[in-house]
Amino acid sequence: MQFTEEQHRTLQQAIRQWEEQQLISTATAEALRQSYQIKESTPRFDWKNLSLIAFFFAIACIVLATALFLVDDWLMSVVNRVLGASALTKCALFLILSLVTFMLGVRRRRKYPSQKYSNEALLIFGAIFIAFFLTYLSEALQMEEGNFPVFVGLATIAYGAIAIYLKSHLLWGISLTALATWYGIETFYLSNEASYFLGMNLPLRYVFFGLLLIAGSIFVKKVTATRAFFSVTYYSGMLVLFSSLWLLSIFGNQTDLSVWGNTPQYQFWYATLLLSVFSLGAIWWGLNRQERLTAEIGILFFLLNIYTRYFEYGWDSLHRVIFFGLLALSFWFIGKKAESIWNRLEKD
Repeated sequence: MQFTEEQHRTLQQAIRQWEEQQLISTATAEALRQSYQIKESTPRFDWKNLSLIAFFFAIACIVLATALFLVDDWLMSVVNRVLGASALTKCALFLILSLVTFMLGVRRRRKYPSQKYSNEALLIFGAIFIAFFLTYLSEALQMEEGNFPVFVGLATIAYGAIAIYLKSHLLWGISLTALATWYGIETFYLSNEASYFLGMNLPLRYVFFGLLLIAGSIFVKKVTATRAFFSVTYYSGMLVLFSSLWLLSIFGNQTDLSVWGNTPQYQFWYATLLLSVFSLGAIWWGLNRQERLTAEIGILFFLLNIYTRYFEYGWDSLHRVIFFGLLALSFWFIGKKAESIWNRLEKD
């Protein structure tokens, strides 16, 4: 019998466990190890990951283009002239378009269940039509001025509800993005359009938002209708939290770039310490709970923290030869350690 390298590792682990639990004798275990051969396989290009990355960038570009379109007065005026209808009529039109798009998305899912990424990507157009629907709804109700957070909040609820109904991770992610946008805009309005909200700049505000998102993922996991979205919510919270802590470690709680430029970097030690503690905590938690992605996020931001501090303190104080020499040495050391860990995991 022939097995692939991956199947071989699974069999080896199973035989070792059976032997340790004395379910089979040592002679039987050895006989099982000798009873099959490893099939030689040629490395294959990972088309699945390429497909995922391509669709991710396509979706990101579509979302960005839509957002820029909605805030561009000239483009919106062109659309208004082309459609030439009242705001209420355009509102109804985009609502119908969004419903039709979602229906087509569901139909395509049933017809081509294997084309997961392209099916999900189709739903993004339904989400875009909802954005236009809410834009024209605000115009029809004459609520454009100062009520933008209300309609972003409505978008968050709409995307979340449709995501639950269609069981779409993509739409749930868009809902979380809309929620993060609402949070930023709402705190901006509540602070009377000032730079600080309750004494916090934007990165510090999003540190708390990331924590709330992680805490909210526990609730998401407990509710049957949203349980499937736990990972999306949890890891989105992790990324928001760590990205905000990293920005906080660079800028501190400053909003004025001229003041920040004259502030010694060591005064932001509290943010650096927080980022280090949270990173090490994520690594420990991920390794102990077998949550690989949590550990990887912790490792990524721990290294990012170290290299950011190195650039902050070393760029002006070290000669460029020494600076890049030490940088190369550190990357070599990390690569060597990563290689040894990888080889050990492959052996196990």
